[in-house]
Amino acid sequence: MVIKRCGGHVTLLFSICLDSKLPRSQGSRGAGFNITDGVEANVRHLWSNKPASAIRYSAGSSLDEEIGDVKQGDIRINVTAMDGSELQNGTVIYQELIEGLIDARLLNREDAYEINVRLELPTSQGFGMSAAGLIAVALAFHQLTGKGKIEQYYRLAHRIERIHSGGLGDVLGIYAGGVELRLEAGSPVSPGKAVGFPCNQKILLAWIPQESRHTGKYIDDPNWQRTIISAGESAVNLLRQGNWSHDKWPQLLQCSEQFATASGMLDEPVRNAFLSNANEEISKLGYDSIMSTRLCMLGVSLCVLPKELSKPLPIEMLEELSEQLMKRGMGVRITNIDS
Repeated sequence: MVIKRCGGHVTLLFSICLDSKLPRSQGSRGAGFNITDGVEANVRHLWSNKPASAIRYSAGSSLDEEIGDVKQGDIRINVTAMDGSELQNGTVIYQELIEGLIDARLLNREDAYEINVRLELPTSQGFGMSAAGLIAVALAFHQLTGKGKIEQYYRLAHRIERIHSGGLGDVLGIYAGGVELRLEAGSPVSPGKAVGFPCNQKILLAWIPQESRHTGKYIDDPNWQRTIISAGESAVNLLRQGNWSHDKWPQLLQCSEQFATASGMLDEPVRNAFLSNANEEISKLGYDSIMSTRLCMLGVSLCVLPKELSKPLPIEMLEELSEQLMKRGMGVRITNIDS
């Protein structure tokens, strides 16, 4: 058995790039950051038509004994949501991942596997859970089989995301790492281009549990496309000037705030009220001089970030804020920007 983790990804601003008919060339330019909380996947090899001596294993893995009535080609997938329940319709993207790996000759169709996926954050809230899950499972297979180059697995994850109108740039952003700027849309390493810098900071994620937004609602709508592309391209053109480093943090905060307004995202009443309520609690606690709130794209969610990277947010303050936000019915999670 191989266990792999992949943290989630938050987009703060973006531009939609869907001109190409090829999923690998679609995606977004934009900026955001990676987080430590995300998805844990374990993949277990149940059956093979090859003798054990012909199968390559990574350290600590082996061909597991048959469980129940395992048949040739069996794929058993279980996806567990953040609350411990089975995620409804959660297996589709992983079934397509298996088919993609088989088509690329990275897996044998005859072999049987068990895949268990555990999500640490809610879906459809702008935290990149589908991308993180696909990458975690894909990298587990890469370690288990030793086949192909790691970039092939990222490209496949990106393609499946695009087929389902999922996160436009989550896979590319995760591949870049840290605080990232997506310069060219598409899958890693090409045609997608992105840069990232490490940034180990504690932050807070908050969301409205009863609300969610699928990315497709916005990127497939011509009116949303127009406003998002205009606001996103303007922001990226500013951020790509000069070196992408810690010095860009204040500008990233400024551009993401402007994007939320110019794109129309902040005009949606539920988002506007949600952001206002969070800011009100921060102000009551007297933390507004060191904390900034930004919407996560494209959920009904936000992140609480340090205004200055040289002044990290103390865990005690984040815990106190978490308690107040939960009293307002919000879901919360303290995590780290993943460097």
